[in-house]
Amino acid sequence: MISLLIFLPLLGAALMPLFREPKAGKWLALLISALTTLLSLGLWLGYDLTQGGFQYLQELPWIPSLGINYIVALDGLSLPFVFLTALLTLVSVLAEWQRDDKGFFGMFLMMQGALIAVFVALDLILFFIAFELVLMPMFFIIGIWGYDQRRYAALKFLLYSLIGSVFLLLAILATAFIASGGGMISFDYRLLLTQLPAIAAAKGVLLLISSGFLVAFLIKLPAFPVHTWLPHAHTQAPTAGSILLAGVLLKMGGYGIIRFNLALFPEAMLSLQPFLATLAVIGILYGGYVAMGQTDLKKLVAYSSVNHMGFVLLGIASLTAFGVGGAVYQMVAHGIITGLMFMLVGMMSQRTHTRTIAAMKGMYSAMPVLGGLMWLAMLGGAGIPGMAGFIGEFQALLGAFQNPATAVFAVLSVFGILINGGLMLWTIQRVLQGEPSVQMQENYDLYDLKGLELAAAAPLVALAVLWGLWPPSLSPYIDRAVQPVLELVTNVTKVAGF
Repeated sequence: MISLLIFLPLLGAALMPLFREPKAGKWLALLISALTTLLSLGLWLGYDLTQGGFQYLQELPWIPSLGINYIVALDGLSLPFVFLTALLTLVSVLAEWQRDDKGFFGMFLMMQGALIAVFVALDLILFFIAFELVLMPMFFIIGIWGYDQRRYAALKFLLYSLIGSVFLLLAILATAFIASGGGMISFDYRLLLTQLPAIAAAKGVLLLISSGFLVAFLIKLPAFPVHTWLPHAHTQAPTAGSILLAGVLLKMGGYGIIRFNLALFPEAMLSLQPFLATLAVIGILYGGYVAMGQTDLKKLVAYSSVNHMGFVLLGIASLTAFGVGGAVYQMVAHGIITGLMFMLVGMMSQRTHTRTIAAMKGMYSAMPVLGGLMWLAMLGGAGIPGMAGFIGEFQALLGAFQNPATAVFAVLSVFGILINGGLMLWTIQRVLQGEPSVQMQENYDLYDLKGLELAAAAPLVALAVLWGLWPPSLSPYIDRAVQPVLELVTNVTKVAGF
């Protein structure tokens, strides 16, 4: 069933060129993304929470002579991201329904299959291949279907990603070689977990290898100072590209740090804790502060993502169950809320032919449904209680407070919450309140959401509220996956004398 989630979208992407009618492409993308959303939801509901661990395991030999195999499975850490990937692909297709470009929708199906493979791969080479495959469709989505500076943004996105990938591949090879102890090399994640003493014994290169993973994942997150590709990519990407970029691609960074850095290199993570917490606080404060100076609404939302991802990194750096669990919760919440925000910004821009904040005044009175949903999304971005973003930020902060080593960073991060909250409220005042200008009303048809657009927004609104009011619908799965990782951190660091 997991393999179906991976290869059905990839097959759909491969079949796109065979269609003569461009419209057939979007219908195929709609069908596949809807089926995979239902399938991923079924796998989530069928997951045995009492048993925990990796389930729905499929293992096939691939290149056994090199220790490379096709191994995929789901646990409480990957389940939310697999569902999020399928759902946001479906939402992206609906949000871009006015297009009749089969190549465009084919790229989204390819990206969906690659993203799901990232979150389910238990062989490190398979993970690396999926990690790289994600780059190609997003590069073309930005570079071909983006806005005026799309080529620059696409090249910058690709360059940053490829630099991280070089470090990632070298770190994967070094980890497998050290864990083998001179015997047969294996890239099986489960086997590597049993070789933690051998990995930890390589003290001379342990920090270096761990940093190879970390560089790649910090670029994807993105963390300060390797975040500069993100505002350009978001600003130039089409609406659907921004939805998937913010909703899922950034999550590969946080997922990778938890899955690989925390589990395989706990000693190194403890040594890097002050460094990571410092980067987190800078990202939180800097992202919110720079967002306040933006005149482009889409760029403002992009910089607010740097602020939100700072809380993810702070939760991970706390090395507490509450903090790491909050980091995962924040990633899922951010995917839903910011994905919704980018979709609504795209719909506003389509109607007003501008993204300049000063020119978009009065959108609520002109389009009450669209404006009301944007109001809700921005309040969710501000992290108000009752929305999913509040749960993630609160947990990440509380986890950082619980650890004396990160408590001072948590205190500083509170100012980031105030900055981001003020930013969102100020944006609501400038964009939604008041009356639209006479020029706007005369020159553009400010029609409200249509049925298909409302259908695209509805599941994101529902989940943002559901996971804000009823955390037990999500948090037990996250906690069940996070606890074993933190036990590895505790056990190995005790043995090492930390």
